[in-house]
Amino acid sequence: MVMKIENFEGAADTFTWPYNPQSFDDSTDSNHQVTNIGFQRHHIVVSGGGINPKNIILTGHFSGASKLTNWRDCSKHFFETTKIKKLYFESDKFHVGIGQQIKRTQVGGRTNFIDYVANFNSFLPVLFGDTLRTSGTNDGNTTTFIEKITGTITNGANDVVITDALGNEITIDNSHLTTGNTFEYFLVKMVNSGSGIFVSEYAYVELNGVQTKNVQTTDGFGILQLAPAANVTTIVTTNLSTVIKSFRDGYVD
Repeated sequence: MVMKIENFEGAADTFTWPYNPQSFDDSTDSNHQVTNIGFQRHHIVVSGGGINPKNIILTGHFSGASKLTNWRDCSKHFFETTKIKKLYFESDKFHVGIGQQIKRTQVGGRTNFIDYVANFNSFLPVLFGDTLRTSGTNDGNTTTFIEKITGTITNGANDVVITDALGNEITIDNSHLTTGNTFEYFLVKMVNSGSGIFVSEYAYVELNGVQTKNVQTTDGFGILQLAPAANVTTIVTTNLSTVIKSFRDGYVD
């Protein structure tokens, strides 16, 4: 498998490495906290099963007649930090994140090469399956996220409520709903907060194609998830018709 990087949404704009980096440094770090109890042999651990953002470090080089073109096409993706990226190291799985840093170095005696070091920041530190699925179970080995839900408002006089089996729930009050309007839930989007400053927003919802800020987290963290081996039917929606729920298998990597 030759590595590639592309946009998470919209036009893919794919860059494929002509050959893989010489190293791919990827660590998974828990974000639990340990409180030391002095003079004792037992200590306190607080954990929600979370993982720190991943810093994936790539070290390699480009060579040949296209080395400058490859360098610039690659570095562009690491420069576009208002766009969420997909970084593939396997043909059917990718990391989600944005570029943190990329630099090239000139090494004596290697005038035909462009050596580089790149740092990719994965702020959703789950390895996702490439196939966007709308039925069945999460066949990965860790809890994954619901990437998208679409539907139509059944009755504007009732609330829309969506829950998962892990204690997360969101609600949109009926005062903001109209019968027949389209509904779209997205796991995450980069949203322009003004003056070209983009912020990642989770549990992003559009009604009739326009973002609504009237999404209440009524249980848990409001970000819908699917456990390993759990069926997507465990994501329950009320007051929506023609519902399509989309997810990808999730893996610890």
